[in-house]
Amino acid sequence: MKNDKRWRIPIFPRADETSRPEPIFSTHSNLGMRTRAWKKLGEGILILFAIAFSSWLMFHTFSYDAQNNEMRIAFKLWSDFGAHIPLIRSFSMGANWDRLMHVQMIEYPIFPGEPIRYHYIFYMLVGIMEKMGVRIDWALNIPSILGFFGLMIGIHLLAKKLFQSHVVAVLSVLFFLFNGSLSFIRFFELHPLSLTSWQDIMHATDFPAFAPWGQGDITAFWNLNIYTNQRHLAGAFALIIFFIITCLHIQHRPFPTQLPWAIGWAVLIGILPFYHQPALLIIGILMTVYFFVFPTLRRFLFAIGVWAALIVLPQIIRTKETQQLVQWYPGYIVHQDIEKISTIWQSFSRMVVFWWQNMGIHSVFMPLGFFLIPKQARKIMLPILPLFVIGNLLKFSVEVGANHKFFNFVMILGHMISAYTLVQLFRSIKSLSRHWIIGLLDYLVIGLLIVFLTLSGVIDFFVVANDTIGSLQDIPKAPVATWIAHNTPVESRMLNSSLFYHPAGIAGREIFMGWPYFSWSAGYDSYARKKDMKIMFESDDFQAVCDLLKHYHLDYVTYETREPFSEIAFHEDVFQAHFQKIYHHAESGITIYKTPAQCL
Repeated sequence: MKNDKRWRIPIFPRADETSRPEPIFSTHSNLGMRTRAWKKLGEGILILFAIAFSSWLMFHTFSYDAQNNEMRIAFKLWSDFGAHIPLIRSFSMGANWDRLMHVQMIEYPIFPGEPIRYHYIFYMLVGIMEKMGVRIDWALNIPSILGFFGLMIGIHLLAKKLFQSHVVAVLSVLFFLFNGSLSFIRFFELHPLSLTSWQDIMHATDFPAFAPWGQGDITAFWNLNIYTNQRHLAGAFALIIFFIITCLHIQHRPFPTQLPWAIGWAVLIGILPFYHQPALLIIGILMTVYFFVFPTLRRFLFAIGVWAALIVLPQIIRTKETQQLVQWYPGYIVHQDIEKISTIWQSFSRMVVFWWQNMGIHSVFMPLGFFLIPKQARKIMLPILPLFVIGNLLKFSVEVGANHKFFNFVMILGHMISAYTLVQLFRSIKSLSRHWIIGLLDYLVIGLLIVFLTLSGVIDFFVVANDTIGSLQDIPKAPVATWIAHNTPVESRMLNSSLFYHPAGIAGREIFMGWPYFSWSAGYDSYARKKDMKIMFESDDFQAVCDLLKHYHLDYVTYETREPFSEIAFHEDVFQAHFQKIYHHAESGITIYKTPAQCL
């Protein structure tokens, strides 16, 4: 037995012993894809799957009924799209198009009067496409599909390039689509495990975990819903993934041949403040780390940094008064729990429990696998640590939940480490013995681990698939929005009493304030505006009302008797005496008044 080499194979071989891992399956296995033809077929299937899945995901959650002129919006998108639709229409039918043409500052259509603080370029492109005649569902879904498809393919390409393994690459995509949190435990608490559990999973309609808006520690940011709500997020992550691939591709080239790549990436990074602000910080951290660990890329990264700064800094300086300061906020969404804990060890333990629930087995595989992966892959993965630490210690907006972008990207890279670790585990068990029982045990162990690494994501997938679809009347079916679109100038600004999916927003016009959460989370002073809104609607002093209308440049006043803002009491006498009623829709209870000339 001493001379049997099989017994001298370590449980986890060092990744640095070879730059190319051995194939998982032998050349004699029916499962092996050793020939080039099979590899190309597998890649083709992956591409078709990525296109099909991305298209289904985006059109399933947002579509259009042309026969009835209705937008079809999934219920779990209903909230966020209350901000996205007005922003899109402000470019396709409203004043932001004129501002764009005259190189003026873009404004938030649900909080006008100040430069926009939300990264808007994605929705600007959607609005421009709709203005060119593309129906709104296609205009929104085409770039959404391209972004999600690009991210899936980028994950596969990066994992394959780092680990030279199709299986690792496919597992990386699988782990991205189906998260590995422990939310399945809560699901089975609500739906006890039984022979019909597969039916409970397939018919699930609610996410089992949805913190910080639901019970428990497991957040709402791991499921596919995050990419259907924030349509620009996948595209931003795809951009970062392809930046990493570019670095790997050109790292050994002389600097003159790197120069065109540097110019292109400087321009792309330069627009990130208006496309996706957290992505700018993520790619900045990547560039900083890679500058130190990849000597051959230093001039390339320095050139990008200098040229991108020339584009980015004027944007930051111009809007410095609107930017939220970085704040110390340890603990992420369990910050309040951390504040109540007296010792560092207890705080650390609380965070370990939190992330164990949110990352599941990945929280073991990622740190373990980091020391097993090839040296170059380890350098590429190194930014995971500062990104994870920053997301847990600081916040960059009033809403700390927005830090989820850092963790989403950490998990994209971390899933690749988990996939590699799983493959190495498979090889290690297989190497212990050629006995069929060991082989069966190997497949069983790996199969169970994959189940536990994806089960929560599978449940969440069916929640998305089973989501209720709601209808939002569009022009010309929506009577109030149609009247506004046809009878008011595109630059019109309206005082509104209802805050959510206001007809003016559907018509591309600006309203005084939309749902306060949207403006508050973007850093606007929604409390001050809410106070002024109450004065304009409730005051019996016409001059006070008039002064505020003039201050905010409000051309019209709309009041909705059936669904007003619950904290507003309409002082109708002032408007009856001083304002001209120009439109009333009995069914919806909406009345529109023209602001008097002296108040404009």
